[in-house]
Amino acid sequence: MLKKILSRALVSAICCMAINQLVGIVRSLAVGDGRYSPVTPAFEAHFASPTAAVIAQLLLIGLVGATFAGCSVIFEIERWSFLRQGALHLLITSLVGVPVCLFCWPPETTAGALWLAGSWVFCYAATWFSQYLLYRHRVRALDRKIKAVNLEDEHERH
Repeated sequence: MLKKILSRALVSAICCMAINQLVGIVRSLAVGDGRYSPVTPAFEAHFASPTAAVIAQLLLIGLVGATFAGCSVIFEIERWSFLRQGALHLLITSLVGVPVCLFCWPPETTAGALWLAGSWVFCYAATWFSQYLLYRHRVRALDRKIKAVNLEDEHERH
């Protein structure tokens, strides 16, 4: 189980860090002043240099991605209901993700806070829904196997 958690966490951390860099490039292009600005000025102000801010943000984003992916094993605890699994996963990921989001992208306005909350809900919903689809697929595959075995047994009896 630990190996599964760590491998998922590592892959997700790397993917999230790469996506963060792409978002930084898009953000820099959207600002249009010709500078590369992958972090917000408010976040950058906490650090001695822009490079330190970029590295810190990358590591924090990697931590959030690792938390989401590593905690996905919660959905494999078969004796728990999907609601219980989702609630625990939401709790753990929120304890890591919300502070990181507030630190990296501190909202300056109510609209900014609403955007941040909406982004969090969207990211969580996407994760939850992908897990739901995965397990629905697995259950249907198991149902097909059970039906196939039952049909074979029934044919053997006749």
